[in-house]
Amino acid sequence: MELRFRAAGSSDIPQLVRLRLAYFEEESGMMDVQTYAQLTEQLHAYFEAHLGEDCLVNVAEAADGLLVSVVILTCVAQPPNLCVPNGRKGMVYGVYTMPQYRKQGCAGTLMRMLLDDAKAQRLDVVYLSATEMGKPIYEALGFRLHESDYTNMEYVLATS
Repeated sequence: MELRFRAAGSSDIPQLVRLRLAYFEEESGMMDVQTYAQLTEQLHAYFEAHLGEDCLVNVAEAADGLLVSVVILTCVAQPPNLCVPNGRKGMVYGVYTMPQYRKQGCAGTLMRMLLDDAKAQRLDVVYLSATEMGKPIYEALGFRLHESDYTNMEYVLATS
């Protein structure tokens, strides 16, 4: 299966939403109709507002135009510090390949493209949270375990 690797554009948004929802369902199970509809709407709005700006997306496209793999990089500006001297960092989200296209190098190729994008954006660091399936890919690309004296915490504002 010949695949084309490229940056996503606005015409790809419906397929980006499809892939993101497939990722959620694979990770968390089937969603109820209301949650699915709400996420579909919110993802469309997010990509419309951010794609190509502070959200860079690379995709693998099959010969028939179907997007089969995706990586998402969000770029964040913050006050510079010792770890982020330029004040720019990235976060990887939603690395996903449709099951029938796995083990063909899609994620690795797209992640290399993403890291090139990160360098072009002058990001100081790129973070991600790895699944067990993805961890070997990221380690081969040079990602390492982020050890810190700090404890990651969250305060949830949104309610379902």
